[in-house]
Amino acid sequence: MNKKSITVFSTIVFSFLLSCQKKENLPTSNPTTTPTDCDTISYKTDIAPMMSTHCTSCHTSNQASAGVNLSTYANVSKHASSSLNAMNDGSMPKSGKLSADIIKKFSCWISQGKLNN
Repeated sequence: MNKKSITVFSTIVFSFLLSCQKKENLPTSNPTTTPTDCDTISYKTDIAPMMSTHCTSCHTSNQASAGVNLSTYANVSKHASSSLNAMNDGSMPKSGKLSADIIKKFSCWISQGKLNN
């Protein structure tokens, strides 16, 4: 191998090694579920009453609006992300956009792992 070939080969190997560096596991960002100043949210004390007041008049029983029943913990947890999106964009509840405090509380509950507490 001549000097030029070694230089080209070394450059290729060096570039390959740089591209194979282990990348840090950076957290993914989801702006709808990343409040940083959250108090501990209780499903029983905070979320269930909010759902009862603002959601279950339409989203309960077998006749639930859009087939989404929000009368149980399991169903609220299952539909939490789509519910939060609807709260954020103001499409739900139909009676009018919820306050920022209510939406934040629901978002915090999601970011805390949707605990059944």
